[in-house]
Amino acid sequence: MPSRSGRLRSALAATAAALTVAALAPVATAAPGAEQPQVFDVTAPGQDVAALARRLAEKGFDVVSRKGGEVQVLGTERTRGELAAEGASVVRSAPGPAQVVAAAAYPKPKLLADKDYPTHYGGYRTVEGFHSFTRDVAAAYSSLVRRVEYGDSWKKAQDPGAGNTLEALCITANAANGCKTDPNSAKPRFLLMAQIHARELTTSELAWRYITKLVDGYAADADVTAVLDGTEIWVVPQVNPDGIQWVESGLKGETGAASNSFQRKNVNNTNGAEPCRGNSGSQFGIDLNRNWDSNWGKAGTSTGTCNQVYKGPKAASEPEVSQLAALFAKLFQDQRGPAPTDPAPATTRGAMITLHTYSNLVLFPWGYDGNVKAPNDSGLRSMAFRMNHYNGYDAGQPGEVLYDASGTTDDWAYDKLGIASFTYEVGPPSGECSGFHPAYTCQDRFWRENEGALLYAAKVAAQPYVAAQGPTVSGITVARARGQFASFTAKADDDAYGRAGVGRPAAQNIAAAEIYLDKAPWAGGTPQPLDVRGTGPTVEIGGVVPTTDLAKRLAYVRAKDAAGNWGPFTTTWLPAR
Repeated sequence: MPSRSGRLRSALAATAAALTVAALAPVATAAPGAEQPQVFDVTAPGQDVAALARRLAEKGFDVVSRKGGEVQVLGTERTRGELAAEGASVVRSAPGPAQVVAAAAYPKPKLLADKDYPTHYGGYRTVEGFHSFTRDVAAAYSSLVRRVEYGDSWKKAQDPGAGNTLEALCITANAANGCKTDPNSAKPRFLLMAQIHARELTTSELAWRYITKLVDGYAADADVTAVLDGTEIWVVPQVNPDGIQWVESGLKGETGAASNSFQRKNVNNTNGAEPCRGNSGSQFGIDLNRNWDSNWGKAGTSTGTCNQVYKGPKAASEPEVSQLAALFAKLFQDQRGPAPTDPAPATTRGAMITLHTYSNLVLFPWGYDGNVKAPNDSGLRSMAFRMNHYNGYDAGQPGEVLYDASGTTDDWAYDKLGIASFTYEVGPPSGECSGFHPAYTCQDRFWRENEGALLYAAKVAAQPYVAAQGPTVSGITVARARGQFASFTAKADDDAYGRAGVGRPAAQNIAAAEIYLDKAPWAGGTPQPLDVRGTGPTVEIGGVVPTTDLAKRLAYVRAKDAAGNWGPFTTTWLPAR
């Protein structure tokens, strides 16, 4: 009989070949007699909910969310007894997230409207579909997009004829003269990464839609145009392609608890002979979001090779992590001192978001210990609440709203580089559109929730720890006045913070506002003051300003609060006359 490793390699090769076929998957169902997934809401008498979540995760339970004072665990009926053995009481249980496939059309950039990409499970793009898409979008939008290959997946490292190339897209105006893998970039950078956990289908779909918004929005949408003129946006749409292909193979067939569709980790099966049960709480591979070299091996990790949060044999052991870390180091300067208490300076450039599912959360460092505040906590917390103003998610450190986790991407990016780093957990903890495999039709909802938040993150990337503490400008109206003048009004709001989360910042009064015409601020433009009409954290701003001619151009508006923080620019078109 072949070894377990040999059987896995053969199965993975067959899976990769099968997944090149472009077809919608059939409805995925659990095989007769298969263990059915269930979600258990549990508590433990006298134990803090965050501590309970962390303990259960470290013990090997598939902890997926927190809901009020309860922890949500994905498992099967046998999990009920295992939870009881750990002193956890099941308050209620429900069938696992519904395995519903609703065939749906998916968005494509305008210049790729005639292209078809392989899909599965009702509309989600396959790994092969993403490989084709990154090549196509770079070719069709060559003035805006550069494709970068930054490494090889674990499987390809074992066999150059198998596995996947790791790839990213850089999106910016005049991409040919930018998008260099050099931290001394002319423009600030924002990086979005998706599907580091293989089963989290929603995340790469959001990356696809973000790419589409940017390439189609340039020269049409004022804010997108301004962002791409002044910022490089890097997108890594599928961090864990080998694992994703393993999930695709599961979603083509039955989706019981032992299905491949619940694979969280990569496919590296070389770290011990422990026999994994092959279900959502016991699977081969390494958790790539516990493998980063920042407080590696501390809270929220495990040494058990089958555990969902298995940290790996050493920090950054996995190519999907080490090579992405190398890309980060080529894109962002190291801007923070070596001591744990060293803050990144106010002038820090750069921000990143890693997308996960699910629980409707915006998380930020430190993740390894919820009782320890990051030296830049005020800036990180402010930016998190600015973003949840758009998506409505709970903001906080992992230990404040979920459970402590170490060796994570966002902790590493902040720890080693000082950039503002966040995790989104996309999707509700229960009900419609919950789970790792929501119906593809749920993606319209998730995009509506996160479109503004993701654009905001790019807008503040030039100076996130300052700009995120300043007011948000919205609702700009503009009209040409007599001669070479234009009239502007807008709302400046320093209280544009979300309502959900821990440690919501206090709003300041609006102190000043200004507008740039003709030249962008970063291109040497000259500010012109606007009136602040009223007193308080939310006011109208406006004024009549001269223009050099009657041509169409961008107008950049921002406001400052009483603490001296300038918020990000909001941009509108001044129409031609």
